[in-house]
Amino acid sequence: MTSSFDGLDGQEPDEGMPPLLRRPEPVADPLPVTKLRSARKELLDNPDASLDEAAANAITSGAVDPERLQALVAREPINLLTAKPVVGGMLYATPPHYRYLDLDVLPDFINQRWADQLHTAMDVAPSTLVVPTYETVTDPKTGKPLAVFTVPMPDRKALAKAVAESMRKTYKAQKGDNVYTSSVLQQGVKEPLTLFVMRVVYDDGTEDTFLVAGDGNSRMVSMWLARTGGDIEKAISACTASVIGSTERSGGRSRAEQAATRRRVGELTTRTRKNLAAPTLTEATRREGHTLAFPATVVVGAQADGGGPLADLVAARDDLLATLHVRVTAWTLGAQNTQGMQRVYRHALREGLITPDMYRVLSGTVSTQAMHELLGVPAHRLWSAAVHQHAVLVGPHADAMNRLIKQEFGMLQARRQPISERLAPMALSAYRSKEGIEQPLRAFGNGGTITDQVWKQPWKLTKGDDVFEVLDDVLERALASKEDAVAELTVLGGTAAILDGYITRDRGSKEGTDRDSYKAPFRATPVKLLTLLSKSSGGLRMLHSIAVAHVAADPAVLPKLFHTQEREVDGVVVHDGEPMRDKSGVQEILDYEWDLVHAADPAHALATIAKNRAEAKAKTDGTSAEPEAEDARQRRLLDQGIRGAAKAGRALARMSQKRGNQVFGAFAAVEALRVQLGQLDGILAKFGPADPSIFVVDEDEEDAE
Repeated sequence: MTSSFDGLDGQEPDEGMPPLLRRPEPVADPLPVTKLRSARKELLDNPDASLDEAAANAITSGAVDPERLQALVAREPINLLTAKPVVGGMLYATPPHYRYLDLDVLPDFINQRWADQLHTAMDVAPSTLVVPTYETVTDPKTGKPLAVFTVPMPDRKALAKAVAESMRKTYKAQKGDNVYTSSVLQQGVKEPLTLFVMRVVYDDGTEDTFLVAGDGNSRMVSMWLARTGGDIEKAISACTASVIGSTERSGGRSRAEQAATRRRVGELTTRTRKNLAAPTLTEATRREGHTLAFPATVVVGAQADGGGPLADLVAARDDLLATLHVRVTAWTLGAQNTQGMQRVYRHALREGLITPDMYRVLSGTVSTQAMHELLGVPAHRLWSAAVHQHAVLVGPHADAMNRLIKQEFGMLQARRQPISERLAPMALSAYRSKEGIEQPLRAFGNGGTITDQVWKQPWKLTKGDDVFEVLDDVLERALASKEDAVAELTVLGGTAAILDGYITRDRGSKEGTDRDSYKAPFRATPVKLLTLLSKSSGGLRMLHSIAVAHVAADPAVLPKLFHTQEREVDGVVVHDGEPMRDKSGVQEILDYEWDLVHAADPAHALATIAKNRAEAKAKTDGTSAEPEAEDARQRRLLDQGIRGAAKAGRALARMSQKRGNQVFGAFAAVEALRVQLGQLDGILAKFGPADPSIFVVDEDEEDAE
């Protein structure tokens, strides 16, 4: 009988399937748990392994050939664990061996390569995404760290949600066409995956232990995709059901659930072996045969350079994966900076540079009220941003924090702008759901509030229950020339100004000659502008007013303008710190970035505006090249008027969102404007040219024919 695999490289002409390059191999049934004890004992007795019993159970339970695993980890006659150098120590991993896909192995949901939009517990609209944090497990008896991660999760449903998000994001990274899926169907997985032991701790105190993919997550997701016909939702459901179990149950998996999974895997292996022996290889057999098991190495030990336990397995994991010739960094710069600063904070906690309470606030796991109870600062997310800046820039261990940042991001020097770029996504993380947050992130990353006073002089965050009393107290001390209060107000008011669009990066607004949104009389980086404001009483009052309006979040509370120089305005001498008033004597409102920039240095603003106007006039020598025809002039005036009216309408509409519809004026005045607009529309329709595309039939001429 002719074999179905007679042909070049064993290819077969399956319709809709990639050519077969490697025939699936039969896989043995999983052994009963009772027969895994010797392999687990050898693993725990190995001096290079740093595991507990639950971790050893997870490692041995899913091995296709536990006897081979036992030989790999046995100390005699030679230790076959592979040593992998990392920064600060050494990791020890088993050499490659085959593992069942369905037993205790989850896709990577902790590396968060896609999670550039970190939402914290302080955000008014927390993300629906599960963004887990993970740490190194510490043995409760000895206090020594193990080669195991710990991940807090509310329940199984939350774990399944995190895994599902990981699988979807990995799938969509290749635009819905994971490049490994066809390869799996052709030849299975041949390159070993790197796995780490992970302990999931649920809110009810129960635990579950799994292995989680480090290197090779795309291949693992592709195995589930290949088995389920390329449908990502079916792949997610299959992975959840096999590895996590029912999401309707609470707590860790029971022995009965795990035994049921082993039985299903046994049924799958038996069926696949039987079908592989048949004369024709069916599509189902091919899918199941290539996705039953995969080669993997498992990290089982971690040792520091001094010979003791390695305290930070998370950092060691990142370093190991970076040497495996795969792209393990986050997909976006924002995610890279976010995860880098998370590692900096974790190192700072371990080295005692920040307290556990401070770490909880910096990691974004507590609410604003909890932040107030832990640190004493007001319960508002503006202070969350300030806490980040204080911890990194001027805290009691600022020099050591700078050292950690330089180490994490490979900086030679801790300079202002690189620091602000790395800090931005974490400092503003409580505002991630804010519409248009990208612009504030760019402004903060362009130096942000890091003036010399903020960075090079000591200051603290004022504690208190009432937000407005704290801001008033800081302003009072700042006006009394207390340098620490000036720095604190620069941070609070400057951050609020960045968030509310009154301060942008240098390229955020164009230099103009007329007051308008998205324009400024002169260009200035956030740092230079804040430096100007911090040097005058009027500037400090404006920063205070911006912060008050920000935390009030009330259309009736708006930032006000103050004079920052002693000068003459309309024949009246004004002094630094006095309110700017309009002709009716009412204090003017800060509406645009233009207003704040102009008020910060009016002399510079007026000089720049005059220069720009002179340059524009010089281009035409002050006159047009030739006299303008009257009809052309009137058309120009009409166009300018309509454009100006539309622009003013849009500006008032934006302002009404903060100050209410009264910004349009009285109802009668608005109605009068609408009547005028209607009359203009009638004039254009009646006297303007007709649409040349419309064909008009002359009925008299048609009747004559």
